[in-house]
Parts: sequence; structure tokens; C-alpha cells
Amino acid sequence: MQLNSRLLKSFNSIAISAGLLGLFSYVNPAKATPALCKDKLTQTTVKENIFSENNSATATALASSNYYCLGSPDRFELVIYEMGLCTSNPISGTPKTFSKDNCVTTMTSTGTTADLAGKTVNLPSASTRPANATYTHAFMTILNEFGLKGSISLAGTVYYSNSTGGVSTNSADLSNHTEELDSFGDSFDPDFGPETMPTGGKVSALLTDNSLTRAANAAAVTRLVAVFETNSGSPVVISDSVNGVEVELQVADGGYGIMFNNSGVPEDFGSAPFKPVFTTF
Repeated sequence: MQLNSRLLKSFNSIAISAGLLGLFSYVNPAKATPALCKDKLTQTTVKENIFSENNSATATALASSNYYCLGSPDRFELVIYEMGLCTSNPISGTPKTFSKDNCVTTMTSTGTTADLAGKTVNLPSASTRPANATYTHAFMTILNEFGLKGSISLAGTVYYSNSTGGVSTNSADLSNHTEELDSFGDSFDPDFGPETMPTGGKVSALLTDNSLTRAANAAAVTRLVAVFETNSGSPVVISDSVNGVEVELQVADGGYGIMFNNSGVPEDFGSAPFKPVFTTF
């Protein structure tokens, strides 16, 4: 998915569209960095999620990764409310809170639905030009629900997502599935990260209520604030010489979490991280 907007110096209003990430619907209790499926298994074609290993070989390859890896979704739908760029991580403190004091908001919406899996989405533009600065982080506030769909092929056997996020080998069962994220742990935990991702950069997140205040319990969660290091730790620098910014949301090989049993059989699909890549011109 690509979101392109231009910072044309001849205009009073300059727009940036910046996207971030999907997060785990289920998280390793140790919050360890997840593995990419393609780094653990042998991808046989350029198409994602097709691997030559059978179940036994898959189990062996993923044993050190708690039988979990990140692949590519066919659908990754979310509702975006706000996005922006920051000169420092806007999630900080003890307990952690979200603050836009060091951020510039680049998009606001009453709720824009976007499918990040291979789609192009037009987002509302910023009302003012972001100030010249070095932006080390980007944030996005989204609904705490994800719309997903996907599959994985192992040695010719295809496992499809069903309507609950479970797995079927019957292609007729391939369905969209929806998940709600209201905790990052078995007991209520509204915090995630900052954690290093296998595709680079660090992810932080906070589960909040509608006012973006840290949620007190799972029932209070209605929003997810996601924060990502811009360009995997290489800041976005906006100066007078910058004419525009191109933002590409990378969801392939990272946006779909696949859980296996210890026999190497897929048993659950869920959301997982993706990231933005910013290019100034």
C-alpha cells in the first residue's frame, strides 16, 4: 500500500499521510521479537506464504520461535482516526501515557477505513504544513479492531483463515475474520514496547479510551495508539529544501501472525506488525 502526499512549498497547506502498524492480537508473554516466516521456512515462489516444508519440518524450524511467525495478509482492514509525526516518542512515563506535545498532527478523521493489504487509500490531508524539524517517530490512533483474511501453504497443503480466525484446509471456508485487541497480556496490560521488530525499527503502543487516556481496564479500551520509529530509526527531516514526502505502508511479510501447534500445523491467524517507510524528495 502506498499513500502519497506532497509538501509543495507553493501552497499554504501541505499534506502528509503517514501510516503505522498493526499489532499483535496475541503476544508472546516474554514479548520477544517475532520471526518472519520467510526467514525460518523456504519460500518457493515470489508469492508470500508459500513454503516447501511439511508440518514436521515446519515444527522443527519454528521450535525456537514458540511455533509462531509473521507472514502476509490478504486483508488487513482498520479504522484510522489520527496520524502525525513526532520529534520524540509520544508514549512515555510510569505508568505510560500518550502526549502530542512533541508531535504535529498530519491527518484527522471521524474514522477512515483502510485495507492495508495491497490497496491504495486516500486519506484526509493536513490543514497546515508541518514545521521544519527532525521527526524520529510517527503515531497513529486507530480503532482497537482489525479485519483480516489470509492463508499459508506448507508442502502443497493450504491452510485458510475461517470466520473466527481459526484454520481450515477447505478453500470454501476462507473468510474474513475480525479481532478485537483489549490487552497485550493474559491479564490486563495496556502497554506494548518499545520492541524491536524483525523488519527493523521499534514499535510502541498504548490501549486507551476515546479521549486517548490510558485505559483502566479491558472494558474501557476503544482506541489503540501505535508509535513507530520513522524509517527504522532514521529520522524524517523536513526542511525548506523538502518538496514532498512519500509514505509506503509495508504489510507484506509482517502484517499477519500465524500460530502453529508443536506438530507444525497452523492453528490460528491474527494481526501483527507492519511499518511505514518515509521518503522525502
